[in-house]
Amino acid sequence: MPKSPDETLALIRTLLAIADGGSPHQPERELARVRAEKLMLRHSIDEAAVRMTSESARQPVRAEVHVEGSWVADRIELRNAVYRAFGCRPVRVRRDGVTEFVAFGFASDMSMAAVLTASLEPQMLAEMYRHGSAVSDKRTFAAGFASIVADRLRQFYAEVLVVAETEGTSSALVLAARDRDVDAAVADAFPDLRRTTRRLSGRGWAAGAAAGARADIAVSDRTMSGSGGRALGR
Repeated sequence: MPKSPDETLALIRTLLAIADGGSPHQPERELARVRAEKLMLRHSIDEAAVRMTSESARQPVRAEVHVEGSWVADRIELRNAVYRAFGCRPVRVRRDGVTEFVAFGFASDMSMAAVLTASLEPQMLAEMYRHGSAVSDKRTFAAGFASIVADRLRQFYAEVLVVAETEGTSSALVLAARDRDVDAAVADAFPDLRRTTRRLSGRGWAAGAAAGARADIAVSDRTMSGSGGRALGR
């Protein structure tokens, strides 16, 4: 039987306590961490379904980040991969010589994506530097890393959705409506948006994919203080 929100949050706290050293057994700690991660995402999905009758719950938010320094295109590709995995819509914008990463999505999804991006970007860059080789190889390495991380996140998200649908506490119609609202927000903000395709020729894909497979994609031990975005008027 589905638990109440308070019971779910209490269970998440208990699992996190076990994962953070409450058990002397490593397999038990790892299992508790995975269960906590899935419950956190599940709680976000269920909460969205409950609140969809409220107009405010249907308001996507928009976040904008100036991306500066080195490897800008590669870091943005990683952001794109993570945000899309959580149902958000990323857009790359160039204004006055400055590259901006703009994303649209619902607050809970944007928050998880922002937290994971902040963790995964330094992981990817560190692996890239260790990889060595030519610039083209590093860029292909980054693409492989981002692709596998996105696959892992989508699989994780899909597993949670299957359980939620099976237990009857989530609705595919609700999630589809959220997708439509996010798409509408992007269309309103960027009516003439054009899609581009990167062409990469390096040899680092396999190494990048291997690094993406071992990357830490946990969010339960990190601060999720919000997406940093603002609600959009409709």
